[in-house]
Amino acid sequence: MKKIYLRLMLLSLLVGYLSGMPRALAGEQFDNCPHQAFLIQSPDAVPISYGVDLATGSYSVLSADMGTTKINAVGFNNHDNYLYGWDYAAATLAQIGSDHQSLALNVTDLIGKPFYVGDVSVFDNAWYGYRSGYGLYRIALTTPSSALTLEKVASSQYMGNPKLTDMAFHPSDGYIYAVDNDGFLLKIDASNGDTIQLNQVLNEQALGFNFVFGAQYFDVNGHLYISNNGNGYLYRVTVNAQVSTAIFFAYGPSSNSNDGARCALAGIESREQVDFGDAPDSYGTSLASAGARHVITGLYLGDVIDAEADSYVHPLSDDASDGSNDDDGIAFPTGFEIAQQSVIIVKSSTDQGYLNAWIDWDQDGQFEADEQVVQSSLMSQGDNLMNIAVPSWANAGDTWARFRLSSLSQLLPIGGVSDGEVEDYLVTVTEPGVSSVHYPSASTYTTFAYEDLYPEQGDFDMNDVMMNVKFTEYLLNNQVIRIKMEGKLAAMGASYHNGFAIGLVDIDNSKIKSDSIRLIINGVAQTSAVLENNPNETVLIVSRDLWSIAQAGETSCYYFRTELGCGTSSRPSWSLTVPFIEPVDKAQMPDLPYDPFIFAQGGSYHGDFLASLLGNQPGRAFEVHLKNKGPTTSFASQIFGQGDDASNPALARYFQSSKGLPWALEIPTNWKHPKETVNLLEAYPQFVGFSADPTGQTNRLWYQQTHANPAAIYQD
Repeated sequence: MKKIYLRLMLLSLLVGYLSGMPRALAGEQFDNCPHQAFLIQSPDAVPISYGVDLATGSYSVLSADMGTTKINAVGFNNHDNYLYGWDYAAATLAQIGSDHQSLALNVTDLIGKPFYVGDVSVFDNAWYGYRSGYGLYRIALTTPSSALTLEKVASSQYMGNPKLTDMAFHPSDGYIYAVDNDGFLLKIDASNGDTIQLNQVLNEQALGFNFVFGAQYFDVNGHLYISNNGNGYLYRVTVNAQVSTAIFFAYGPSSNSNDGARCALAGIESREQVDFGDAPDSYGTSLASAGARHVITGLYLGDVIDAEADSYVHPLSDDASDGSNDDDGIAFPTGFEIAQQSVIIVKSSTDQGYLNAWIDWDQDGQFEADEQVVQSSLMSQGDNLMNIAVPSWANAGDTWARFRLSSLSQLLPIGGVSDGEVEDYLVTVTEPGVSSVHYPSASTYTTFAYEDLYPEQGDFDMNDVMMNVKFTEYLLNNQVIRIKMEGKLAAMGASYHNGFAIGLVDIDNSKIKSDSIRLIINGVAQTSAVLENNPNETVLIVSRDLWSIAQAGETSCYYFRTELGCGTSSRPSWSLTVPFIEPVDKAQMPDLPYDPFIFAQGGSYHGDFLASLLGNQPGRAFEVHLKNKGPTTSFASQIFGQGDDASNPALARYFQSSKGLPWALEIPTNWKHPKETVNLLEAYPQFVGFSADPTGQTNRLWYQQTHANPAAIYQD
């Protein structure tokens, strides 16, 4: 009896001890903060657990049956290394161990509805779930099994009724983040449900397909990864206090029922053998830039493929790093000539792969949609002969090409994929047969000079803006394929802020390849829009404020090269290259020098006269063109006939006074302009006769220094 009593006492103590412990564990714990992401899908009657390598999008089945009907709202708990998610069959929260089997927990105060949005906090040992129409809830995971309670944090209405399909805890700031069904990033305070809608990071219309981001994860660097149910596309969101951004990252598994979980304290790096490209990183090459990368399998280009932990971008290519040249799958027997057909030879290891390829024709450091030269082309094993059409708008010179082979038929030029190979090549584009027309010549500039007090004559010193410009048209078979304009700011005697633009009269802007326009100012490529958004005309903006690219030169100077003692060897310079989508017949091009003009910077002061006339400062509505050149549609036509202006649009008479004096001039040389506030007629007396003669034959060489008043013109 004594032995039995002792056994009962020990059993009673054991039961009492266990009742004070957390809920019995569901299988073994996961490894400490596992690297892979967990993706739970329920395509049929049982949920399937996948392990996903976010670096490449490759995945494997971890469990084909998780022991219930459906699991959702899953999160990884770094406090105990278990997964927690909502078990639909048990209608409660469940714990999931490394065996991927669901163990239902005893939770009270349930709302009678399942949760499909949830995660576990990185700092607070608790699971949080959100249900549309109900709100945000919390279950502390440190309480005994008999005391797990669903606590309401905030109502859905209080949170703004967000449309969420998953959410994830940030690894360092403690907030919940989620991308909703409209592509907006949300920031949620888990303590009270305060919800802030940040900026839109993805747009369905721009992507061309619908999205539902049912799986959302963080990495230790604070990047949010969101997986689209419909196609498995994985995007990386950079969470920023100002403007967050999203880029395509990898191709993953797709399902109508997705839910994801991940240890947010783990980094992103591939644990598999991976092939990267080696073009400059602006093309999307390294892992940090979501570069093109392929898990190495039996599908590849050429005869050799090698693996890298990350890309070796040009000039440190992977071939230089290990002495193995694996870029051996593409041959170029004909080269690339502008507006001609070229031939490439593609060698594939099998007949199971699709080729996608891009060539950076405009040399802007990116592969764009209209630069895709091969799309979803099924390769045969061995050599495949393919034709490549070189567009007329391509730029001559060295550029980069990217070739991607995969069992996935449609690929972007960036992102990870679970098989195949990427090969990058430096190729050369030539333009035999292309001729050029120069204005005024290949080595000289013409000068445009403007008076910005229009429609008043003002001081008429014609040095408010003075620009030296030369023009080049590139022709193939008597058609213009692109134009190039190069300029130098020669002087600026204006306190007003003026912009400079060039119009192409009678050229519809749909003919311009806007995304390939290249504007370089003072040696720096510009990212601002050059082509003005008006479908009825083509206006190319060089600068919206010329003072942003120039300085007066000396501290005592107010202006740029118009005052005595204010000389400078500096000449702010620019070049503008504009390709046409389709070549334009030379006869249809406007006469050189086209239509260069100045305009007022938006919101800047441009005098009381125009403010009184228009009711506010004119901004883009103010323009000054060469004599008898009509304005653009942005111009305020009520300015005509005001002040000293005698324009008459019915007679095609523009921007001149009753005496024929213009507010803009072209001088076919590097002109010596008047000093600040010195009237042009004083500096160049012969100009009076020239401007009064509509034929332009009187005093044709008025601008030469031999006809000038030396004391009135500016000298460096």
